[in-house]
Amino acid sequence: MSKRDGYTSPEQSHHTIAEPVAAVIEAIETDIIKGRILPRTRLIEDHLMDDYDAKRHVVRAALVELERLGVVVKPPHLGAQIRRFDAQSLNDLYRMRSVLHRAAVSMMTLPVAPQRLEKVTAAMQAHAAAAQSGDIIQINRANMHFHRELYGLCDNPYLAESIRLHDWLSFPARAYGVADTEALEQACQEHAEMVDALRSCDRERLDHLSYGHMDRARAIYAAKFLSK
Repeated sequence: MSKRDGYTSPEQSHHTIAEPVAAVIEAIETDIIKGRILPRTRLIEDHLMDDYDAKRHVVRAALVELERLGVVVKPPHLGAQIRRFDAQSLNDLYRMRSVLHRAAVSMMTLPVAPQRLEKVTAAMQAHAAAAQSGDIIQINRANMHFHRELYGLCDNPYLAESIRLHDWLSFPARAYGVADTEALEQACQEHAEMVDALRSCDRERLDHLSYGHMDRARAIYAAKFLSK
């Protein structure tokens, strides 16, 4: 999986993102994960140009792409900013994600064909390796890649695309789980358990895991921004 797989891979997007634009998106992504850019932080073009040594048209293209993915919003008269969820919108988003994930699990054909199970296993191992490396961009991308391989087993391209889009839409919330050591360890363990559930054709267990897998990152976000 390439470092910029999240923007150029055909199964994720119908268009290709230019290398300089992808680099700015990665930089913003990193700063969100590290807490340097907080929800509702205004993304001022001149500042981003200085911070990331990028030209204006590159910064603008990066913001357009992040807005398309739902990471950036542009409220009237306020300019671009990182999406912030209130309690209701966070609840609505994660309820929708759980519906999508569980629907995908219900559609999967079990047992999974060996070559397809091998791809899911490889994606799980790639995420575990990224977690060990500490490369937060790779951790985030490898996590989304695992989800694409896993939920792609539903063989419904519309559902799989909806899951991918909601992965990005939820990024401003779930980003804080990427840099949290305990949350990352839990995610790796749950990925392994999901693969094991596939191998054993245990749909009920996989359904339970798919539902609970999102809780830790959601709880971290709620503690940071909704409990004060």
